[in-house]
Order: sequence, then C-alpha cells, then structure tokens
Amino acid sequence: MTTPIDPRARRLAEHRQRIAHEGTGYVPAWNDLTQEQRDQSIGEAANWLRAAVEAGLTPLGERPTDEHDAVWLDEQGGLWGEYQTSPPSYGDAILPLVWASEECSSKRELEGQGLGFRLIGWSQ
Repeated sequence: MTTPIDPRARRLAEHRQRIAHEGTGYVPAWNDLTQEQRDQSIGEAANWLRAAVEAGLTPLGERPTDEHDAVWLDEQGGLWGEYQTSPPSYGDAILPLVWASEECSSKRELEGQGLGFRLIGWSQ
C-alpha cells in the first residue's frame, strides 16, 4: 500500500519544473513529461513539503485534530477563520478575520515570552 501524497506536492512539483526551465526558451508542459519524470518530481516535492511542515514553514495539509480550526489566506490577502458549526460543516463555514487595533501587542515581547509566530502570507 502506498502512502497518499499531499496534493500540494504536485502543485509544488509543477511549479518547480516550470522554474527549472525559465530562461531556456522552452518550458515543457507537465503532461509532456514522462510518468517517471512526474513521479520523481512529485516524490522530491513531497519530501521538501514534509521538510517545510516539520520546520514550521507551512501547516499540515490535514486537520491535526477535531479541535483545530483552519485559518485561510485568500488571493487578495484577506484572512479567514473556519467556524465550527453543529452539525459540522466540514470546513465550509468561514468568517473574515478582522484587525482588533484595541488589542495590539508587541510581537517582540510575546516572542520574548516564548510564543512563536509563523508567516502565512501578506494582507492588503
């Protein structure tokens, strides 16, 4: 039995393949690669993705536990938080997250207290 590959690994492999051919004048389409080339690229991308997850650079692709809620960054930089409903919405219900300026804290002080932060994107 093979381990399922995180779908983000294929996206990563496709983009890596495109980047590797930038400036050459020819970028072969993903589907023009042999199955062996695609499998090798996806395997390498899966390893890099795993390393990024373990290094805290990107989140797990799946929900760690039922108590975890997803935080999403949209293409315009908007932040969204998953809203657990009863019965469960299975990740379909989300709310926009808004800045609460009256609750501003010093990131440096919080880090000094041992709290770690992970950059997930840029808002507008």
